[in-house]
Amino acid sequence: MKKLLFIWLMPLLLYILLFFALNAAMPYANAVSKQKTSTVTASAETPTSGDYACILTDDVYFYSSADERRGIFLLPKSYYVKLLEYRSDFCKVEYQRNENAKERIVGYAKTEQLTFVPYVPDRPYLYYTFDVTYTIEDESFTDSSFLTQITVSCLYYGDYRVGSDTYCYVLRGDELGYIPKPYSLRYEENPEYAEYLASQIPPEEDSEEDVDAFAKDEKSSPAQIAILIVICLLVPVLAALVIKPPRRPPYETEE
Repeated sequence: MKKLLFIWLMPLLLYILLFFALNAAMPYANAVSKQKTSTVTASAETPTSGDYACILTDDVYFYSSADERRGIFLLPKSYYVKLLEYRSDFCKVEYQRNENAKERIVGYAKTEQLTFVPYVPDRPYLYYTFDVTYTIEDESFTDSSFLTQITVSCLYYGDYRVGSDTYCYVLRGDELGYIPKPYSLRYEENPEYAEYLASQIPPEEDSEEDVDAFAKDEKSSPAQIAILIVICLLVPVLAALVIKPPRRPPYETEE
């Protein structure tokens, strides 16, 4: 009888054991599967004239020609250049506003350092102006009709480093040139590329019901573990009852 009972109970216990084990592992398997399918693929289209490229690092030079020895200044990080001609090594680009021919400059940038974007930025160029005052320190000018100070307005393009010194490439009136970089020169980075990346994150495909069900499965895992432990303890007990030989009746004592 015990053997028959054991034969009937063992498949049932094994089925319950497998059911709870698979049920506990299913949410984790689904989560891993969804992570694998959420990979974003990048576009491999060749940029065309009129596209914009974002400057993501602070070591991207603007060159006067397609030669890395002809760097003029470092393009401001987080801003853009407009593509005029695409090449595999150097791209011909323009920088600064088109409304003023004096401000717009045409040059080159290394293709590998440009990040082309599929949109037209609202503020592609850094338009930063500041004043510089030059003072003539000469005590011989006692007449007030002599100007001892002059202030000029400069349009900032980018930094240029020479050893440990940093200069600015600026437009002063009608001339482009370098001046020592003012200590107070600070500018705000353009957040458009970061906002674009944030908008490309795919939305969660799980509904609220799926999330609740997943949370419920997570909460029920301790109960499942407890049931598994009980089943694991019950199986050897039943096996012991079946395998253990029956007790022999005690010998009758003689009167």
